[in-house]
Amino acid sequence: MIEKMQIIIPMTGSGTRFREAGYSRLKPFIEIHNKPIIEWVVEMFKGDDKENIVFICRREHLQTLDYVKNELLRIASESTIFCIEEWENRGPAFDILKAAEVIKDNLPIIVSYCDYYMHWDYANFKKNIAIRKCDGSIPCYTGFHPNLIPEKNLYGTCKVDKKNNLIEIREKFSWHEDKTKDLHSPGVFYFKSGEILKKYCQEMIHAKEEINGEYYMSLPFNYLVKDGLEVWCPSNVVQFCQWGNPEDLEDYLLWINSIRKNKRVE
Repeated sequence: MIEKMQIIIPMTGSGTRFREAGYSRLKPFIEIHNKPIIEWVVEMFKGDDKENIVFICRREHLQTLDYVKNELLRIASESTIFCIEEWENRGPAFDILKAAEVIKDNLPIIVSYCDYYMHWDYANFKKNIAIRKCDGSIPCYTGFHPNLIPEKNLYGTCKVDKKNNLIEIREKFSWHEDKTKDLHSPGVFYFKSGEILKKYCQEMIHAKEEINGEYYMSLPFNYLVKDGLEVWCPSNVVQFCQWGNPEDLEDYLLWINSIRKNKRVE
């Protein structure tokens, strides 16, 4: 089993939609069930040493919002907070390369988005990727999830072979008319090493493969596949909570409150 994993969490966004909806804090620090979203994200990776977590932040957020650094150190006191001095709104993969100096070439890496939560068996995932010796992995959810109901809600989805190895991933796309049949990426991505992560983020950016001016973390995996590397896409995410914008969050709270009226939800 993989004992140590470096976990990289880019969290540089402005949270414009939440601000316009009346929220005062940046999106990762909005509280859900008495915890900020970023704390829920960190809890998905229980068992790893907290010093292996890297939060990627913007200078202006760290300088003007005291709660950013205070909350991150409370949640993961031994983590690294990397400050991007001159931030550009180019997406998470672009942020990853800005923080390349603190990403270890020889360690396995997980990159996670900062605005969701999922139930999964992280220890079992690490065990399986060690057995498979895959070069990358995109954990996925499938089946019914409330965030799939709105027709406009499209996410990164994986086309796989019979061994669940990636053939292609596309963003904001569904391979099936029925979205519950797709393998959806929740926003967590595994790379066998920091070296692989940096190489293929750079290749994607060099190819200018962007969506609305941003470079997504999902699309570098198509470049791994093109080079003959193995990217495993297990359907090991049991439940997924989409908190990426105010409408998503309101829908989630509506569903969870409805369920709680009928049975206990932890």
